Amino acid sequence: AHAQRGGAWLAAGPIRPGIRVKSSGGLFRVGNTAGEAHPVVAEGISMALQSSSLLASRLIAWKQRGAKHAELSAVQRDYAAVWRKSFASRIWASNAIAHWAMHPGAVAFSLPLVRCFPAVLTWGARLAGKATVVMR
Repeated sequence: AHAQRGGAWLAAGPIRPGIRVKSSGGLFRVGNTAGEAHPVVAEGISMALQSSSLLASRLIAWKQRGAKHAELSAVQRDYAAVWRKSFASRIWASNAIAHWAMHPGAVAFSLPLVRCFPAVLTWGARLAGKATVVMR
């Protein structure tokens, strides 16, 4: 009810892949503030929407239980745990893929293997979260 924007709206910012979902004091992190996958896996908007839904469902349940301020830390811990379960592998996979892509020798070595075993691309997409169902 008392949320305020902390500064000017930004259309884009620096890429800072990593997990930062832990929060305290009644603040909850969603989207890139909770964790950011490298854009190479194109999961940013998806993760932002899905993490918002995960948090909203927990806050709705908290409100239905009486919205006791003392329970917010438990809501934060639960949200952070389910966030990590849902998105940590995407962050790790995106970092690995980005580092691989920055080494031309590794890419050149890998391409013949991918040509011989194209199913590795499907495996990589699954690892990056493309097939992970977070919300039902």
